[in-house]
Amino acid sequence: MPMAAALVLTGTAPLHASEHGAPAAPAPDAGQVSPVPGVSPNPCERLTAGEVKFAVGGSARVTFATAAAYGSTAVLLTSCVQEGDGSYRQEWQRTGFAGRNGFAPRGRMWENTLFSPTGSFTVTEALGREDPGTELKYYQVNEHSRWGGEEGRTYNQYFEGEGGQADENLWRYMQSGLYEQAAVINWNRPPDMPVTQGASFAIFLHAGNAETWGCISTDLATVTKFLKTAVPGDRMVMGIQDDVFLASTVRSDALTAERAAEDEAAEKRAAEQRAAAQREAEDAAAEPDWEPYAVGVFSLALFITYVAAKLRGSRARPEQSPRAEAEEEAAIR
Repeated sequence: MPMAAALVLTGTAPLHASEHGAPAAPAPDAGQVSPVPGVSPNPCERLTAGEVKFAVGGSARVTFATAAAYGSTAVLLTSCVQEGDGSYRQEWQRTGFAGRNGFAPRGRMWENTLFSPTGSFTVTEALGREDPGTELKYYQVNEHSRWGGEEGRTYNQYFEGEGGQADENLWRYMQSGLYEQAAVINWNRPPDMPVTQGASFAIFLHAGNAETWGCISTDLATVTKFLKTAVPGDRMVMGIQDDVFLASTVRSDALTAERAAEDEAAEKRAAEQRAAAQREAEDAAAEPDWEPYAVGVFSLALFITYVAAKLRGSRARPEQSPRAEAEEEAAIR
């Protein structure tokens, strides 16, 4: 029985909903993401060094979702952007979750297995409450939005209508917060592969930051950031450490060391700039404000000049005898 149909008949929680046990983990703070134990922390350098088993088709942006081993649900999400010389550098790194049973071993990716698919998949479509400014084809979810889970032409496709029991009600999952924003991972659908009925559907990168029934989940801010920079043809490489990467080589180790040195130098420069700005602020605060004193001195100088002029004027005036003063006064009258 298709999973969504089972949910409708039994009255259990919605597909992908957070009925998976523990509440969603808080989103990690920027710059404080701890790599998942057992997972390579440097996938961008390893991609540059040719140590990734899956082809990425020269995509300008590749996002890795890797777990330590089969059965592990914690994943490390790393976004890599291609430089002009063909190498890849890290844009951001966050933690997240895969399906409740982890990533699927080869040939095990089917409905109701609670696996996430393994491989390299393009991203060409997205959906959610409101377009965040992505270049992907975007479906603004409404009350009639569905994702096909019933056998037929709508299987693993977006459509609008009443839908059947196995079709996902996108509106409901959006209202729960899970599909507030989501990117469609092209597992079991064009352009990556033809649709196979029953080989699972609705594999998204979405919000919620908790174990899923097959999707990759992380915090909403990271999904939104992903969508804002995504273009059709960007890829997601997904799976466990040993399925995704070849053995580490001297080249990737050197690239990792180089990146660490660049990051350390950049942080040192930033620290020096902060210290210089702090010193300037302290110097400005300690420097006395001479302007009030200057105004006071200038005013005093003007007063002194005025008094001196008055004194000079009084000395220059000739003294008159009492008789002359009386005659002058009589003349005025």
